[in-house]
Amino acid sequence: MKKWLSVLLVLAMLLGMSTTAFCAKLERTVVEITDGMNQKTEEVYGVNLLMGGQDIYTDVPSLLYTIKGKSRTLVPVRFVVENLGAKIEWDQQKKEATIKTEEKTIVLKIDSAKALVNGKEYTLPNSVPAKLLGYQGNYRTMVPLRFVAEQLGMDVNWIQETTTATVDLPKQSITGIEVKEYKDIPRVTIKTTGNVEVSPMYLPGSKFGGTDRLVLDIPNANIEINDSSFINTGSEMKKKVYDMGVMTIRASLFEKSPREVTRIVIDLAMPRGYDVTFDKENNEIKVDFLNVVKNIKMEKRNNAEAVVIHTDEAPAYNVIDLGDRVVVDVLNAKLKFDENEIIVLKNGIKKIRTAEFKPDDNYDKDDKIVRVVLDLEKGQSFENVYVEDEGMDILVYVNDKPLEGFSYRKEAVNKALLNLALEERDHYDEDYNEEKGELLLKVPKDKIGLTDTTLNIDDAMVKIIKIDEADKEYHIAIQLEEGTNYKISTKSDEKYNIKLEFKNTKIENSKYSGKMVIIDAGHGGKDPGASDHSLQEKKLALDTAKRLNKLLEEAGFNTYMTRDDDTYVGLYKRAEIANGLNADVFVSVHYNWHPKSTVTGVEVLYNGDDPYRDNKTFAKIVNDEMVKELKAIDRGIVHRPKLVVIRETHMPAILAEMGFISNTTEAKKAATERYRQKAAQALFNGVTRYFDEVLLK
Repeated sequence: MKKWLSVLLVLAMLLGMSTTAFCAKLERTVVEITDGMNQKTEEVYGVNLLMGGQDIYTDVPSLLYTIKGKSRTLVPVRFVVENLGAKIEWDQQKKEATIKTEEKTIVLKIDSAKALVNGKEYTLPNSVPAKLLGYQGNYRTMVPLRFVAEQLGMDVNWIQETTTATVDLPKQSITGIEVKEYKDIPRVTIKTTGNVEVSPMYLPGSKFGGTDRLVLDIPNANIEINDSSFINTGSEMKKKVYDMGVMTIRASLFEKSPREVTRIVIDLAMPRGYDVTFDKENNEIKVDFLNVVKNIKMEKRNNAEAVVIHTDEAPAYNVIDLGDRVVVDVLNAKLKFDENEIIVLKNGIKKIRTAEFKPDDNYDKDDKIVRVVLDLEKGQSFENVYVEDEGMDILVYVNDKPLEGFSYRKEAVNKALLNLALEERDHYDEDYNEEKGELLLKVPKDKIGLTDTTLNIDDAMVKIIKIDEADKEYHIAIQLEEGTNYKISTKSDEKYNIKLEFKNTKIENSKYSGKMVIIDAGHGGKDPGASDHSLQEKKLALDTAKRLNKLLEEAGFNTYMTRDDDTYVGLYKRAEIANGLNADVFVSVHYNWHPKSTVTGVEVLYNGDDPYRDNKTFAKIVNDEMVKELKAIDRGIVHRPKLVVIRETHMPAILAEMGFISNTTEAKKAATERYRQKAAQALFNGVTRYFDEVLLK
């Protein structure tokens, strides 16, 4: 038994995925590895990996391993298990990994150029064997990608420009596209000749005066559509729909090499959630346009703590009282939120549970429902619960009621709305102090349920809203940001609504108005980036990116963040988002790491190979501002031609390294909000300088 346990422990070490980051691997082209058999150390090139068009993240990088001048891509064997549907067995004594599927048994021996496939011996390509390799103390079994993947029926290709290996299902064709209603929701079906993978991307163009689009990339597939409803317009086929919220559908061959990629674009009349699946029985991709529950978290809303259920469109929902539990059923919805249980232990809530709910007798059997359950603390009941929706969010308050009849929300970069709902028609007073930039409203106390409070809005339209209780009135003092104008209108319906619209004309008339900046917070989700001194790069990058986003919005830019929470976004998808939104510039925010803890300073990476983009000037200007604002060591600008996010983007693009968290002094600085605000300011200064001196000249 002891011997068997030791084998299991070794197997776990060799095949498992550690939570330790490999230090900003996605920005590094060269990584240092150690041979687990002889402890020799060498530097090799790291490799990006795409499976079915999706970026694959592994804690130990895929890499190019060279023997006698010939190279092959090696990948952690866990990739084979998790992505190619195989099982793994490890023989510690023989140092052999056995990869099994229903049809194939592949045996690879560490450091052997021979392999067995169903008992038949093969010489591995270029004689590059499976290796036991270590990276920063973590040892993994690494196997030859092309040999293993092709033995398992996959197609493997290589993108030289970004050192990217692609692994795809065998080539297929797209033969038809239809739109129909399915169980009260719009569905687009895409017929194929066989099994395919799909990489979806949603572009919220309506936020910037355009059209929302769902983009579907299907790798290793071409187009063979023979349908008279499609019109050929040169490089693409187009079908007009204008039904069920779908405007048009466009199909084109997006890439021709190293393998064909078909792109299908669905233009939408309004923001929609979506769910993409593949039906193997009928060989078709199904795109259902239904709501999506994408996040659930505690937030401060309307002067109270709320459980906020974030969705992708205006939600329909039911609320159910189950005594010690409150249920919110989001209707016509799909769950795309990883955490099925969130421990809260405050505001009367023990925990929040989520799941896709199999309909009971209260629903039709085919209804799609996301159930959110709030387990209440002892002594709480449904009487203490208040539920409302705000835009695309469902707000659940427990034991902490929001301001009644009061609703404030930001609608756009330069627009916000405040609604005061009086129980019935009554008079109110309005007074604007131009010198103070303050609007004062006096509303009757007996017609609305407010309380003394101060709301720090700080959203480029309104600084602060202060509510004071007077004798028979509430005094609502609204301190406006510079350049903000307001308009009041009233409406009689069930309640008497006082509607205030705030617009910041300074932002609206800014010279940067309509200019788009993509802000890319590096890493995220399962990819923590560099880690040191109890800091994680992904958290520092996101915080800095959010601060930069606010500065740019307030200056009048349109902005889009490739991620605004702790989620993983693939490298190619980050670039495609920027291209799809037709951005003017792309800024990727990172923090650096080096094995020598004495290394300090800031630097900017750029791609100098593209003659059509002025990446070098952009990098130089931003780097100058970083050195100046942060008073940091100048490590200069660095030409990095193979980094995906700054190579695949079509606009001027940079990757900014804001300091070394491997250095004690810089780590202490990076841990402070003050430093991250200065880092955001430095990037802001660089972006505006580039627009002023280059793009707007």
